[in-house]
Amino acid sequence: MSELIVRRLKALMAARGIDAALAYGGANFMLSTGFQNYFDNPAASMALIPASDDARSLMIVSNWTAEAGRAAAAIDEIESFPLWLEIANVEDIRNGTAGRSEKPTRYDPEANIQRLANAILARGWGRGTIAVEMALISAQVFDWLRQKLPEVTFVNAAELFFEARKIKSDSEVEMLREATRYAEGGLKRIAETPITGFDVARLKLIFDTFCIERATANPESGFQGTRVTASIGEDISPTVIGGAKASADKLVFFDCGASIRGYGSDTGRTLTLSQPSGEARKIMDALRRGMDAAFALVKPGARLSDIFHAGQDAVRASGLDWYSRGHIGHAMGIGMGEMPPFIGPKDNSVLEVGMVMALETPLYIRGLGGFQIEECFVVTETGYDLLTTLPRDFLPATP
Repeated sequence: MSELIVRRLKALMAARGIDAALAYGGANFMLSTGFQNYFDNPAASMALIPASDDARSLMIVSNWTAEAGRAAAAIDEIESFPLWLEIANVEDIRNGTAGRSEKPTRYDPEANIQRLANAILARGWGRGTIAVEMALISAQVFDWLRQKLPEVTFVNAAELFFEARKIKSDSEVEMLREATRYAEGGLKRIAETPITGFDVARLKLIFDTFCIERATANPESGFQGTRVTASIGEDISPTVIGGAKASADKLVFFDCGASIRGYGSDTGRTLTLSQPSGEARKIMDALRRGMDAAFALVKPGARLSDIFHAGQDAVRASGLDWYSRGHIGHAMGIGMGEMPPFIGPKDNSVLEVGMVMALETPLYIRGLGGFQIEECFVVTETGYDLLTTLPRDFLPATP
């Protein structure tokens, strides 16, 4: 468990009059407990985090993963539920005392919600306020919660969890830095490999192979996988397999990330197999100026909306006056998807020391190709520390 995150979560709940937060799987569960649950299925990976230190926290996981949960999680109580698996004890087998027991066909999500409801009632919160990230639960699960806890007030915990998660510990920053090293290494490997005639699937294979080789050489790094969004040439729609093949006259858009112990990087570049055209050069230079202008404002206390306007305005002033984005960056952390806060025109929140962000000025032009520059940084006392190291430009690739 990240003590920093849980302390912030408890303080935020106390200030809002919330009795407890329900971490319903995914990043919220992992960050609240310290346990990355393999069986992270709906209603199969839940934690109840109280606002008060006087109340006991609870984790509900399957009997298959309970022992791993006990070893990893800093939680007061762990309750498990049965799966369809046959789980026997070796001493019972050796002693001839192993017996048969009825198993569910799979598992019972409603029974798990009942376990959760029982715990909430036992802690005296039958008329209390419980926060849960509404976007993560199904309508069926919410109906069960309302049926079993009719007098409980449920509030959306999305802002609560993101606020608690936004400041990263030193160890979290290092995992994101290492994930970025993986991703940049994979990009460099693609650039060093003759890729003429390769489609997106083959480019991803090069990227993945590098990451696997690095993980094999560093087995303690905690590497857990990759994410790639790519397109080749004029058709800017991302493809998974097939499609256009790399050639001297095509731009290669490559946005990628790697996961280290669940923490995901996010970076990307546009690769070129020959000298870019004057048109492409002009566009990339405009995007670079946007990045430079945005980074000029990055420091503690800077408003995200100001950073956005500085970046977008600089691109527009460089000849692309029509350039418009919904945001030019986002927070990074657990997972490899974009998460708030976003560097957008309406977000007036500010950068704080310890936030890890991605900043980017992508552009997709049908008939020409995709352009990408994405940098990752951690906010420091004096400004920022870049996690990315590649030149802020086209990435030359081997034909």
